Amino acid sequence: MDVRVSWPFLLPALLSASYRASRCFATLPLDRAVEQLADVRLLPPPLRDPVALRELVDRILPWLPPRCLRSCLKRSLLLMDLWSRCGLAPRFHLGLLAGKTREGHAWVTVEDAPALSTDPALFSDAQVAPTILWETAPAAE
Repeated sequence: MDVRVSWPFLLPALLSASYRASRCFATLPLDRAVEQLADVRLLPPPLRDPVALRELVDRILPWLPPRCLRSCLKRSLLLMDLWSRCGLAPRFHLGLLAGKTREGHAWVTVEDAPALSTDPALFSDAQVAPTILWETAPAAE
């Protein structure tokens, strides 16, 4: 029987990730911020529930800092931190939407768990997936 973690137990991890994302984004270039967010200590085993963490992020995303970011970028930065804390190796992607001059989209994928990966077309306003401008390297085997 698969037992889900209750969100009050996950909230401290999410608030910590939000604080770290705000601080990293404000002080570092994006590539370094993503590296910092992926370099974390693991959560205790009972709290390593990436699905519950993603659901919690989606539920309270508008109220979390950093508020200056578009929701897709903020969500991706938070998931980089949280899923790394679950022992996963998430990859951050940043793309430019086709036909748009300055509109982009950010998303996260996990090779070991494709069901967790965020679909770029699902979370963007565009009907087509973004052309990738930059992404983190795949996890070393």
